[in-house]
Amino acid sequence: MANLNRYKFTFGSKQLTLTTEHDNLFMEEIERIAQEKYKALREKMPTADQETLALLLAINAFSVQLTREMAFEKTEAELASMKEKVLKKNVTLIDLDELED
Repeated sequence: MANLNRYKFTFGSKQLTLTTEHDNLFMEEIERIAQEKYKALREKMPTADQETLALLLAINAFSVQLTREMAFEKTEAELASMKEKVLKKNVTLIDLDELED
């Protein structure tokens, strides 16, 4: 099993300890982004409770992740299509070269 890191920080009013394979520098960036997004939500919805804000933050994060995964899959499909086209062209060129021999 990989080395696990315990990273502690405060989110809202909760003290959290995350067990992760990522180093502190990575987790500090995750914490910074989470705090920034949480603050932005809190400013837009000042009467919302912390739990609602945290749930909205999680849902927004999943939305961004899914959008990126879909874009990645589309790009991978386009790349596979291009590879297939290149391979077909190379096979055709090889066949033409063989005909000249």
